[in-house]
Amino acid sequence: MKAHQLTLNDHVTDVLTNLNNEDIKITADGTAVNMAQSHIDILHKEDDGYITVAVKKKNSWYQYHYKARELKKNIGKLLTIYDLNLYISPNSFYKPLRRIENVRKLNSLYIDMDYYNMERFKNLTPDEIIYILDKDYFKKKVPEASFIVITGRGIAIYWLIESVPYMALPLWNAVQKFLLNELQEVGADPKSIDAARVMRLSGSLNQKSGKLAELLVYNGSYKYNLREIQEEYMPALTPYIKNPAFKRKGRKAKIVKMFNCYSLHYARLMDLVKLQEFRRGLCRNKDGTLTETGQREIMCFLYRYWSCCFTKDKEKALKDTLEFNKGFTLPLDENTVRTQTRQAEKAYEEWLYNEFNNKNKNDRTKEEEETFKSFKSKRKQYKLLGYNYTNKTLIDILCIIEEEMKHFKTIISEKEVKRRTNIRTNEHNKKKFKKLRRNENGLTKREQEKQDKIQAVKELKDKGLMQKEIAKILKISIPTVKRYYCEIQKNEKM
Repeated sequence: MKAHQLTLNDHVTDVLTNLNNEDIKITADGTAVNMAQSHIDILHKEDDGYITVAVKKKNSWYQYHYKARELKKNIGKLLTIYDLNLYISPNSFYKPLRRIENVRKLNSLYIDMDYYNMERFKNLTPDEIIYILDKDYFKKKVPEASFIVITGRGIAIYWLIESVPYMALPLWNAVQKFLLNELQEVGADPKSIDAARVMRLSGSLNQKSGKLAELLVYNGSYKYNLREIQEEYMPALTPYIKNPAFKRKGRKAKIVKMFNCYSLHYARLMDLVKLQEFRRGLCRNKDGTLTETGQREIMCFLYRYWSCCFTKDKEKALKDTLEFNKGFTLPLDENTVRTQTRQAEKAYEEWLYNEFNNKNKNDRTKEEEETFKSFKSKRKQYKLLGYNYTNKTLIDILCIIEEEMKHFKTIISEKEVKRRTNIRTNEHNKKKFKKLRRNENGLTKREQEKQDKIQAVKELKDKGLMQKEIAKILKISIPTVKRYYCEIQKNEKM
């Protein structure tokens, strides 16, 4: 294969799908390759998940998945391709499919800074913007960055965190939203809160500016603890993180409302994916039988709506919904998915007017204020704008049965809630009873009686009595006395 300045689309595909091919020669600049390898190493050194590599060449978009070691070793082959934009996912996936529900490890927090779109900053250089961040933001409003990528137009800020599993995604999302809000006045990109996002790779070319992306490391070895960032910068969330059932009197802080709502949307999104997997791509009739058709439209609609609300990226939500649709044994055609779920975007735009999304009266334009009043008048009976289905409604429209609910986190009936409560209560009572039935030495009544007899055997033995005599006095068998002798000898050797 001729590798020097590969220019054709089929060559791009060949390199992506055959990255280990030793016939592909590396002619990329050594400094660029080193930067890219350092970028991969800092983010994914101990990561065992799949990393997404996305490639943009003119108007064509390609995507492939690799393990960290394979990618680092061969990244020079991709950098060799002429005139190519190259991106990687900061987080990893447990299977080669870049969707929010497939996230395996969360390795960092990150924000894209498109300051060049802002009138105040559009004429500043990246170094000048970084100076402003160092002076007014880092260690004051937000933690100090771990490293920064100068992307060729803007910059991307990264905060390395101790890897956490996908269960921490609602907290990760809340911290991302906090960073976004704090840095929005200097050009933070709202799409940055997507955990499945891809970001420009250091050492790669920015097609628009013609510049290479550069890596600026602050502290690439230190990793923040996600909870510590939350506790220092978002203390109002702490009791809700420690205990999801926590309730506080009075009005909840905006950040708490946002966290609760985001957690619910994510949990429901995951339940929806589990439902499709549990049914193996089938739907369920009202009589309980499985069929190829039924809830496909509503499931795709719900997926698109909850995905929009959680990621705040309408384009990505639609792409993921189209992928989700492929999970049915008889998928809907793509155009049907687009048209039948279009209302999900409108509902999401309405949801954005909730107070925890920072659409306060002072933040709204005159046009937005009129829109807000229109939404509120239509939904006077609801606390939140947007679609807010009850569990009962979801169970009914999706024909969810009790066995399926056992695998879910939030879409469950009152009966399932009671079943789980009983299990927790029984486990708690067992532990409590077990604790209560032990004495100050940590022994049960039976264990204490045994220790007392062993002590009595030892005392009689020390007085010179024979085994037969000891057995008669203590009213135990001779084999028991022999067994106690063995335990006494073991204890004396210790």
